[in-house]
Amino acid sequence: MATEKQLTLLQRRDRVLEQLDESHQALHKSLRGLDPDEAFLGSRWSVWEVLKHLDIEDYVDMLEKIASGEMDMFPAFDNRENKLKEDISHLDEIHRRLRTVVANLTEERMNQPTTPYNPEYNYPGLTLLELLERSSVHEATHARQIVETRKYISEFTAKERAVTFIVLDPTDPTKISPSAIGLLKYADNVAGNSDALNAVRNFASGVEQLLDGNRNVEIISRMGRDARAGLWNVVCTIGSPSESHQPLLQLAEKYCDKIVIMQSDR
Repeated sequence: MATEKQLTLLQRRDRVLEQLDESHQALHKSLRGLDPDEAFLGSRWSVWEVLKHLDIEDYVDMLEKIASGEMDMFPAFDNRENKLKEDISHLDEIHRRLRTVVANLTEERMNQPTTPYNPEYNYPGLTLLELLERSSVHEATHARQIVETRKYISEFTAKERAVTFIVLDPTDPTKISPSAIGLLKYADNVAGNSDALNAVRNFASGVEQLLDGNRNVEIISRMGRDARAGLWNVVCTIGSPSESHQPLLQLAEKYCDKIVIMQSDR
């Protein structure tokens, strides 16, 4: 089989076309028989969210401009600080535009029917003003979400890409403080042996990872990688990991950038 260096440019282009077609066929195969309701379900990514992720129109727009000679190359990659400022500035501009629309509405327009009744979700038909009344607190709702997210970025020591060990009390593993419950609620992955997972199951909403000795290396190493990618990971142990679960702690020290150990009742 020819290596990439041995292929001509046209052969490499043709291979890209083949891969694009095969990939697109695989996508359509995965969507066969998809029920519309099913498309919007999922604990992490729904099918619909995957489809939105695959909408690469902006990328294709740039490729068309490069292919036609309208531009030579993609814009330089911006740093996160500038991107964040740009996104916030964009939201400020959208807010100004929205305020202008609302401020200039006449009473006739305010009373105009705008959304039809949706029988599937029992969503009422609304006038333009009623729609605006419902959506006017949208940013405030998500502002609370941002505050909560920033709180747990700190709690998870996420900037340092940490994996958190929650030490459960051996005499009563279900005795868990509100702060520990918060971590369990927001963790993307929660690992532990069967007894530990049973003790926290009522509080955890992330994906359970059973540490039964067979896949411990796989699970802990993946948690280390996930933490570096920004995900929040918790390992629950009944009793101190340094005393009762030394092999597990050693794995975490090997594969994770940072380990934080907290008592479940504090």
